[in-house]
This record gives sequence, structure tokens and C-alpha cells, in this order.
Amino acid sequence: MRKTVTSLEACVFLAVGLCLPASAGGESVQALPVGAPSFLVSCGHAPEGRLTVRGRVMGTVFTVRAYPGPGMEGAAVEKVCLEALTCARAWESVISSFDAESELCALNAAPAGKAAPVSPGLRQVLKEALCYARLTGGAFDPSLGPCIRLWRKMHRRGALPGKGELVRARQSSGWEKLNLLPEGIVKTVEGMRLDLGGIGKGFAVDRMAEVLRKGGVVSFCIDSTSDVLAGQPPPGKAGWALRVETAPGVGETLLLHDEAVSTSGMNHQFVRIGGVAYSHVVDSSTGLGVTEARQVSVAAPSAAQADALATAACVMPEKTLRHLVAGMTGVRVLALFTKPEPGGMAAP
Repeated sequence: MRKTVTSLEACVFLAVGLCLPASAGGESVQALPVGAPSFLVSCGHAPEGRLTVRGRVMGTVFTVRAYPGPGMEGAAVEKVCLEALTCARAWESVISSFDAESELCALNAAPAGKAAPVSPGLRQVLKEALCYARLTGGAFDPSLGPCIRLWRKMHRRGALPGKGELVRARQSSGWEKLNLLPEGIVKTVEGMRLDLGGIGKGFAVDRMAEVLRKGGVVSFCIDSTSDVLAGQPPPGKAGWALRVETAPGVGETLLLHDEAVSTSGMNHQFVRIGGVAYSHVVDSSTGLGVTEARQVSVAAPSAAQADALATAACVMPEKTLRHLVAGMTGVRVLALFTKPEPGGMAAP
């Protein structure tokens, strides 16, 4: 049976090379709670009261670091942090393009030209994704599923797609060909497949933060490897220590609070064909992965916003990106540089 999340309340089921939060040390890993879900990796307590919980979600490990809210006991913090991880897991069953039973995959399988009903949850994600597609002129585009499929095929066979394959994939893509109507979602072209990989983890991190705050935990830092969201600072501190790579091999430690940071680039996910590196970030103007080994870190009020803008920043001309960001409240480009090409690859 296909799983859906119909509201934010449904998230709570239980009683940055890349941005990486600086390790605080002194943590003792505890036995996992009785009846803990299979995706839970570890649960550790530090002497100063910090709890660290890790779980496997969306193909990576999500980490929640948190301090008890006023009057909270350690067990209550554990419960809320576990609920936050469960929330992310629930959203994965909605927005994943890899889970054949997800609601997004069901939408991708729906025929074009007809309104497909979706849950309020999926509608919320798509509405936000289309907002950033419009804002970035398509540099961020959630409709590039056909082109992303081609990238994965390129990765498997080590060859560029045929001209016909690429034309068909590009014809089936394009955010402006997707309509959100009151009665449902309409894909106006055959073969369109939506992929929320450029915003999904950030969106899930934002929902986790809502669960934590609602449960009374306000001092926290959520890390999904490339997406980080910090709440209020740890007790007695100015912020959560976050190290961001600002140039190849050079980093800067920031003190982050009430802000998100996302990093995107070619550092790990790429395919090399004919001496050229093609990133997993697809350029909608070509249908292929971008070939500049750019790495970008963006700070924003929400993790979804930082995630989408960091993805777009790998495609947009730098001047265009900086002009866009200059007009956005609370958004800043922390780093934008070209890395030495992975694996010593020749420049395109």
C-alpha cells in the first residue's frame, strides 16, 4: 500500500568539503531505546547534557544534536529527537524518487494531461519547489527526472546518451509544464518525472525542526551531511560551530544559530566520460550534468531554501546568483569556488 503524509501533524508517530558540525567530543553512546526503529543508528549523551541521535534517512545519515528545553529530562529529549527522525522517515515515503511505493512515484506514474490528486504534504513540497524554480529561472528544476535518469544511465554505461534520448528527456522536462491546480497536479507532457532531490532533504530538515520545537527542544542542530539547520545556541555558547569549506582545502568555522546552510557541488557524485566530469546536478539548458567542478555553500532562514539555492548555484552564472541573493532577506553565499577536478580529470 502506498504511504502518504497528509499533514505536518502526521510526522509524529512515536510516544558542510561539505558542511559538518564541529565535533564536541565527550559523548557516551547508549544502548538504543527498546523498540527503536530499524533506521536508528546511535544515541549518545554528553556530560553537559547534549543528546546526539543518528538515523539512516534518504540515503544518508541524519544527525540531531539537542539540549533539553526548560524542565525537560533526558528521556523526554530522546523521545522528541526520535520523533524528529521518524518525521524525516515519513516524508521520505512521500517525496522519494527511489521508493517505488512513495507518493511521488505514484504521481510520476500518473498519466499526463489529467489532474492527479495528491496529499497536502506533497502539494506543499511541490509548491515550494516550483517557487524556487520560478525564482531561479529554472536553474533549480524539480521536473528534471527524465534527465536525471539519463545521468544515472550514463554513470552505469560510461557513455553519453544518444541525441534522440537527450531530446526526448528534455522535451519531457520543464517546470513550467507542471501545473498545481485545486483538484490536483497536472503534468502537461508525457514522460515527465519529478525529482525532489535538490530540495527534499532540506525540506525534511525543516519539518524535523518543527517537531523539535513543538516538543520543547529549542537548542538543536540537525545535520543531513550536506544540509544543516541550527536552532538556538547551546547553553552558554554564541552558536553551533560549523566548519564550511571556503576554498579548496581551506575552511572557516562559523557560529550558527536560527539559520540553515547547504552545500552542493561535484565533490563526490559525478561521472567521467571522455575526460569530462559531469556532475549529478543537471543543467536544464543542456539536459546533462554541469561540467564545472563548482562547490557552493548557501546560508538561508530555512533548510529547504538553502538546499534549493545551493543546487541552483551550481548551474547559474555567479553574477546572476549574487544579484538574486542580494535581494533575498537572510540569504547569503558563504562560499563559491571551483575545486580541483575529482580524480585528476581533464578540464572540459
